[in-house]
Amino acid sequence: MFHTKDKDGFSLVELLVAISFVSVIITAILTMNTFNASLWKANEDKTKAYFYASESLEAMKLINWSSLVNGDYHLVLQNNAWTLVSGNETLENKYIRNINISSVQRQSSTNGHIYGDIVASGFIDPDTKKITATITWPDRKGNIKTLSLDNYLSRWQAERFMQTDWSGGSGQATWSDATKFYSKTSGLEVNIEGISTLVSGFLDWNNATPTSTKDLLNSSADANDIYVNGNYAYMVTENNSSGSEFYILNIADPKNPSQISSLNISSAVTAVAVQGNYAYLATRGDSSELRVINISNINNPSIATTVNLSGNSDALDVGVNDTKLYAVQGNILYAYDISTPTNPQALDTIDLNGLGKKLFISANNIFVATQNANAELQIIDGTNAANLQNIGNANLPGSLSGTDVFVLGSRAYISTDNNSSGPGGGEFFVYDISNLSAPISLGYYDVGAKVYTFNIVGPYAILGTNLSNQELKIVDVSFPATISSVTSFDLSGYILGLAANCSFVYAATTSNSEELIIISTAVSDCYATSGQLESSTFDTGASSVTYNWLAWSGSQPANTTIKFQLATSNNSNGPWNYVGPDGSGSSYYTSAAKEFINYNYHLDQRYFRYKLFLSSQSDFQAPALEEFNLSYSPHL
Repeated sequence: MFHTKDKDGFSLVELLVAISFVSVIITAILTMNTFNASLWKANEDKTKAYFYASESLEAMKLINWSSLVNGDYHLVLQNNAWTLVSGNETLENKYIRNINISSVQRQSSTNGHIYGDIVASGFIDPDTKKITATITWPDRKGNIKTLSLDNYLSRWQAERFMQTDWSGGSGQATWSDATKFYSKTSGLEVNIEGISTLVSGFLDWNNATPTSTKDLLNSSADANDIYVNGNYAYMVTENNSSGSEFYILNIADPKNPSQISSLNISSAVTAVAVQGNYAYLATRGDSSELRVINISNINNPSIATTVNLSGNSDALDVGVNDTKLYAVQGNILYAYDISTPTNPQALDTIDLNGLGKKLFISANNIFVATQNANAELQIIDGTNAANLQNIGNANLPGSLSGTDVFVLGSRAYISTDNNSSGPGGGEFFVYDISNLSAPISLGYYDVGAKVYTFNIVGPYAILGTNLSNQELKIVDVSFPATISSVTSFDLSGYILGLAANCSFVYAATTSNSEELIIISTAVSDCYATSGQLESSTFDTGASSVTYNWLAWSGSQPANTTIKFQLATSNNSNGPWNYVGPDGSGSSYYTSAAKEFINYNYHLDQRYFRYKLFLSSQSDFQAPALEEFNLSYSPHL
């Protein structure tokens, strides 16, 4: 007989193994739950700490600046407003919150203004505080945990005062009319809307006459442009198979101009601008549209560097303004940084949607005459030259091509090709540019021919025309709605480039034997030598105020000056003690860029006035102020 074993049951060993396995799983689950609970609690603590610290930093933004004294504090909410109380505080019987206020030190100091990067050891910035919110708490094991958040608070709330027109006249003690001022001396001229300059001598064009001519040596090429700076004239020509296209002439004696030197550029040169020891040329060279010429030695000028613009279109004009250069080539306006003249750095370009012919730089704006039939005058904002922006256009009547542009104060002048059939019938137009985004036509003049180039001197426009017996034409633009002819000159060539002041007109012409023609107006005292203007009183509206910087824009030819002093008071009637950046009456603010105002001298003075000083040691040129800016920060 056989017996079978029951296979449905568990042995004792198997049962013990199963129990052990289940115990391990249960233990792991319980351990994991305990860990998760501990982790959840730790995260909850950290989240609450972050909330309390963030709440502190946000609340500190509402605390009055005068209460931000260095030290340790906590916040108390009273009457729906946060206040600071010394010492820390305990929240939920667990979290300790402390708010620390400390000074900030920066890298640099000028005229009492502290600025630059935050550093460990430098100059204490009185207008910035570091706020540190620290939360501490014990964890479940009794270990102290810490969380800190930082923020920087500044009391800067910058406002800006600006004046761009002084034509309203004197006699205004308190600022109310933006075109007026308090007083001026007799040497200062304010009748031209949008500028403040020196009084010019009376121009009697009946006494004007061609004084001298100059034949450029070894050149039969047309002279395209001329730039006059002091006793020197810089001229450029079309491509000259016989030699040079760049010339330097001595014009100290206008009756006997003499050629000093010349330079072979190897291509036609269309325009020239001079600044410091360098001349900047626009050319027709396919790989050298811009040339920079070292003229530090006028007897031996040399090519310092060459810039190859994109494409093969001719560069037709160039202008410089301190550290910036602007040029037009084809449809494109280029901006370059020339802080180092021998190494121009490209900043930006903007499409003009039409051939750019000439440009004029005024303050931070570039005015361009183009062949865009719907926008012959274009206004480009160059405040940030790395981000050029079109901010305004003028569409001249008819389908015209702009040839040249000039800006003086709040007026822009633009010339065109012949407009024999277009409505309006003119080739010379005047616009009000008080609102740069919407120029307003003020009037035009029918020349009857193309205007190659022109210049503005006082109330007169000096036009280089295509009229065969009136190559130089003078018109009075005092009243743009009724521009009137004054006189004209029959010259031996057409004028392609022009420089002028109230004593002389310098013309670059197409004549093979008289590339330079100088016309004298017989005015010996061109401008007053000096003039001053005292502004009206401006109310900042705050007894706690910091004066930050002042800046200005305008034109300052060689041997002329534009400078300022500032006076502040806590009484609208003064007294007014004018001082410069070092706090004395013998120093002046002279930089056109943002120049720091003396911090301590003017601190917490509610009212201010500025004084403008213009002077000229040049016989034929005067400075002109177009815009004055002052930045201040009221601490309300």
